[in-house]
Amino acid sequence: MVAGKVIKIKDIEYAPSWMTINEVELAKDATIIRITLKPGSAILNNTVLADRNTGKEYKFLRVEGVKVQERPSKETSCSIYFETLDASVKEINYIEVGNNPLGNFYGIKLQHKAKVGKESKVFDPESLNYDYYMNQPFTPDTAWHFSNVPYKKAFETGRAQLKIHMSGTPKELASVLPNAKAIVENQITRHEEIYVSSIGEDFCYVLDLNLSHPQFVNINPVGSVFIAPGDTLEMFSTIESAPDGSGPRFKTFRGNSESVMINTLLPEFMKKYGREEYDYAEAQATIGKGKDATQTVLERWANQVNEIIADEELRQALIQSPISTFGKDLVMISILTNKCIEIEDVVSDYTYKANTYTQMEDGNWKKEPNPDYAALDLKAVYNTLMKNKELIYDNPLALCESNQWIFVNRTLYGPLFRSWEEYKDEDGVAHRRRCDKYAMAGTFMNDLYLSQEIVSRMEATIKDIKLGKLGESHHATLDFLSDAVGESLAGIQNVKVAQNIVEEYRKFVKATETTESEDTGNSWTEEQMTLWNKIVSTYKGYTLFLDFWAMSCGPCRSAMMDQRKLVEEMKDEKVKFLYITTDDQKSSAEKWMTENNIKGEHVYITQTEWEQFETMINFSAIPHGALVSKEGKLIEQDFQMYQFNSEELKKLAERF
Repeated sequence: MVAGKVIKIKDIEYAPSWMTINEVELAKDATIIRITLKPGSAILNNTVLADRNTGKEYKFLRVEGVKVQERPSKETSCSIYFETLDASVKEINYIEVGNNPLGNFYGIKLQHKAKVGKESKVFDPESLNYDYYMNQPFTPDTAWHFSNVPYKKAFETGRAQLKIHMSGTPKELASVLPNAKAIVENQITRHEEIYVSSIGEDFCYVLDLNLSHPQFVNINPVGSVFIAPGDTLEMFSTIESAPDGSGPRFKTFRGNSESVMINTLLPEFMKKYGREEYDYAEAQATIGKGKDATQTVLERWANQVNEIIADEELRQALIQSPISTFGKDLVMISILTNKCIEIEDVVSDYTYKANTYTQMEDGNWKKEPNPDYAALDLKAVYNTLMKNKELIYDNPLALCESNQWIFVNRTLYGPLFRSWEEYKDEDGVAHRRRCDKYAMAGTFMNDLYLSQEIVSRMEATIKDIKLGKLGESHHATLDFLSDAVGESLAGIQNVKVAQNIVEEYRKFVKATETTESEDTGNSWTEEQMTLWNKIVSTYKGYTLFLDFWAMSCGPCRSAMMDQRKLVEEMKDEKVKFLYITTDDQKSSAEKWMTENNIKGEHVYITQTEWEQFETMINFSAIPHGALVSKEGKLIEQDFQMYQFNSEELKKLAERF
């Protein structure tokens, strides 16, 4: 290297998004790194430059343009001074010593690579982009129109494999990359399965998934990926973040199926034709202006849904794309459901203001009607959407759309399905029941409503039986539920949905025919059993109440404080309360629990062990509880402590 040389940095193997390195000056008395610092980021004095080949470190001297640890509110240009590099250094790493390794820069090249010729056969995963697939040869289907008809029959179920290649991962990060975690949904039953994969030596995650239908699978850390039964799909991504922090810098796909096209093309079509307007801050400001402003926005968005369906420019763009009929229809339903989600979010936030909530001295909340609240005219909104009810709400592609389960959840738990009417029985007693205000009976969304409701009731009944809560009403409850299953099946049109309900009822009958609890641990791997025994065997002879929590979870901490009286009342019983969180939180967790007198057993596990428990006990949200017998057997993997007082918990402890 030549002293005084200024090198424009074009090649960095791994660069996080919190700053951009523009150039390096090899001055006589210092090495100067000139950067653009992103808003909210800071330069720390524990930073060093390290020779990538030898590991030799060069100390931080000073920074110009900002102060050390200052976090400017806008992009800022500054210069960071380090000790002079040795002449032999060709690559450097920018390291914040002791901080998150993912925040460092690796492979900053001080000598530019030779340009790769156009004829080079080197595979570039970033080349598998929108333009690449749009330029593939195909025959336009000029007769295509958006339809729900092809999807009235059941979707196939089956296994699929997803390989995620983390391109450009530096060797320094091989041991610190997080596991990949995939959440697979079955919207018919509202069940989910969690899959975890550690990264291989070739910087590749492999996930073997069991799919109930084609769907977008949410995968940490790379976001949503569309995959269908039978797929073998390769994804190429990076641990580098996009400049706006919205996800990885790139995601590209290669494989044996239509899923490749859908993953690549759908985001661009949604961006161009989606008419997306929702912004949380703007939506809240509109709601704050009152009914008229909110009503205007909602009616405009509802009309936009119909405009999207009739958009000839969008139809022609899809015709001139290489995706199949299924892919075209999936693009359409994804654009439509995204717009419907915007509507439901604003409706939900506005109607929340129908009441005011005041926290009392005892910590409870007092709910009172808001005298200034004016109800929206929801008929004007939903009747507009009903003009295309078949395409939006009677479309099984809702299982496959891009926002995963959000559209289904917002629809089934919003005013479309949660409208009520008052009535009186023969004795004049007032009751309330659901009314089908928007004539949703017979639609696919109504099938999902019926299936989710009856599966939820079956699962709650199994849990009540297992925990001894039914008592003398045991047989009457089973008879009543049997009739309810029949009524649900009578109202369901879709074969796939009906088959799922029948299968769930078979499981229900099997579970209620025996008093023995199913041994969930039978399906665990040897590694998972070892982890279970590591945590549980210490407490053999005690009934265990497991509580998975985190410091960042407000409801977790609130529940733990509410449980203090229970823990105290049961201190002489053969029970233990285990509060389980990750070991990276130990210091702050112990401080908080000491300050708030949280008794019980404080258990700390690694992030990898936490992810194993998520798979074993099948949870993706916290707080989450589980019940374990004195023999160390998992009795209930979704145990909700708040439903029991100390006497009931004592009876459970005796029972198990």
